[in-house]
Amino acid sequence: MTEPSALAIDGLEKSYKSGFRRRVNVLRGLRLEVGKGEVYGLLGRNGAGKSTTFRILMGLARPDNGSICILDGKPGEKDVQIRIGYCPENPQFPPNLKVVELMRFHSSLVNERILTPGTRIDWLLSQLDLVAYRKTQIRALSRGSVQRVALALALLGRPKLLILDEPLTALDPVSRNSVLGILGDQKLSGTSMIISSHILSDLEGIADKLGIMGNGVLEREIDLAGGELDGGGEMEIRVPLESGKQILLDEPDLAVVEEEGSLCFSDLDSEKAQDLVRRWSASGIPILGVQKGKAPLEQDILASLMENPAAGEAAKREKGEKIPV
Repeated sequence: MTEPSALAIDGLEKSYKSGFRRRVNVLRGLRLEVGKGEVYGLLGRNGAGKSTTFRILMGLARPDNGSICILDGKPGEKDVQIRIGYCPENPQFPPNLKVVELMRFHSSLVNERILTPGTRIDWLLSQLDLVAYRKTQIRALSRGSVQRVALALALLGRPKLLILDEPLTALDPVSRNSVLGILGDQKLSGTSMIISSHILSDLEGIADKLGIMGNGVLEREIDLAGGELDGGGEMEIRVPLESGKQILLDEPDLAVVEEEGSLCFSDLDSEKAQDLVRRWSASGIPILGVQKGKAPLEQDILASLMENPAAGEAAKREKGEKIPV
């Protein structure tokens, strides 16, 4: 017998009224499934319908059609809600509350899932580098700090399912790495997750599956655990722009792309890349970075996201802007 999934969405539809007569379809029969203990990355441009889907999952909006089974229940049910950790894209909290006061209030809502609330709060403040802001009012926090508070609240009740809408938004590089490490620990502990983003690199290191969403439907699903984005061993080396131009005088056959004041030499096998790094370093050329190259499938994904014709209108719709009829 197949084990029930943590989340199953079947035929989800949602539209909003725009103007006097027009209705705009945000979701057009969305179908996806997140297995228990699985991390599902939902990738799509702004306006693809990701945030609308998450609001429906949290019981904050009602679908027009379709069914949802979430932790063996339905969205909005108390027994379901208490086992979900939710981080919205733009978290809003009472501005006068201090961080620790906000966390204590939330712990009272999920106290049956926390044996020692004070210890749990202290641990999360430490993990998310919020100890220094313990007694700071929400109004005084930066956008990135508010995002980390939202993540702390999502993790507070030891959730069985994490629903994270653009959780790395506004975070600096150090905080992003820290949060990805925390989510990796949650994955190891068996927590199911669905994480939305429009940045592929945020998801490929932690997700088991990747769903590409556009125009309100799941356009493609990729098994990341199966290595579908494996770059095949090809490497890239990035050097300063002027140094790269000098290199090209001696080695004009190397594949190269200019990137914001630097040149990236790509399509290099591992042995070739190691040889170039040794030779260039010995001659005093600064090496800005060495990494695995993008696989053809990854390039295809990025291209499809850039070419989505509905993204501009959908982004305006989700932000509440008027759309010409």
